[in-house]
Amino acid sequence: MKYFKATVMFMIFVVFFSFALNANSLNEVERKIIAMCRPQVGQIKNIEQLYEKDIIMLDRIQLICLYHEDELTDYKPAHEYVTENELTWVGFKKITGSVKPTYLFRENKWTPQFKEIFDNTDGIIFTGGADMPPAIYGEENNLLTTASTPVRSFYELSFLFHLVGGSRNPGFVPFLEAKNNYPVLTFCLGIQTLNVAAGGTLIQDIPSRVYGLETMEQALKLGEDRVHSSTYIRRLNPAEKNLAPAFHRIKFKKNSIFVKRMGMKSSATPFVLTSHHQAIKKLGKGLLVIATSMDGKIVEAVTHKTYKNVLGVQFHPEPYILYQKGKYYKKKPGDKLDFNVRIFLKSHPPALEFHRNLWSWFSESLQGR
Repeated sequence: MKYFKATVMFMIFVVFFSFALNANSLNEVERKIIAMCRPQVGQIKNIEQLYEKDIIMLDRIQLICLYHEDELTDYKPAHEYVTENELTWVGFKKITGSVKPTYLFRENKWTPQFKEIFDNTDGIIFTGGADMPPAIYGEENNLLTTASTPVRSFYELSFLFHLVGGSRNPGFVPFLEAKNNYPVLTFCLGIQTLNVAAGGTLIQDIPSRVYGLETMEQALKLGEDRVHSSTYIRRLNPAEKNLAPAFHRIKFKKNSIFVKRMGMKSSATPFVLTSHHQAIKKLGKGLLVIATSMDGKIVEAVTHKTYKNVLGVQFHPEPYILYQKGKYYKKKPGDKLDFNVRIFLKSHPPALEFHRNLWSWFSESLQGR
């Protein structure tokens, strides 16, 4: 009898231990670790809301917020926001040390830090922000270029070069050679940084360089599909609050991942939120244009010929207001607060579907599908 009881207890222990081990293993498998640069409060809120609303379709994530110790940006509010809201799945990591611009596109003091992040995350996001110093891509500073965050530009340029390589150092072996399905998602400044890291250059100001214009009023008269900045109407109407961001349509290349992997029709022209005055000029090594503005003059998205999960978009699919039902804006100065972004996207198919599909693609890429 004692032997029987002991055997039963042992079997119960084995079953319980196996269940606990499998549960822990399951939790570890389900957790996906995402790195993100420029972790200001707004960007953290974006990821938080995308995660909570199942736009990022993962059950468990960990967000590692990256910034350089010498950046002028104050990230203290971001730390406080995370602590006050008990976002235990959000952490911070500082990049340390100084690297001269001439050493950005080669192994340098940051290389071991970049490699550690790459080895211990499932994907990375590079967000929007201020212009980068044009000297990095061999040009003088246009009067309309404001490179106010050079330290950030330097470390993110170097990081993206370490990930995908480029023509500035053809012999360098990119990290993605070892893990070519690692997702790299870049928005706005992010796509520009990706392009320059790969050896490309930038149009320093779209209205003046592409359309030959001199004023914001002239830019706004171009029509919806050729207005690329949300700031013009706001700067011209500084007393107006809650003005809606700018939207324009984009068109896909037939063989783009939007069509082949996200299920979009090649003829689709979804609206996207736009807020930039610079864009890709000369394309970086290995990059492939997969979407443009409606007039074909502005590159709106690129992917990589070798690394299938590298995607750069010039627009902004990440602001949580895109998916928010109860927030209203003024479409134009003097209008009522009756413009809802989500309703706008939903009423102009396939805009909302496109945004959801993009994040679904990213979620699946993080899982290695």
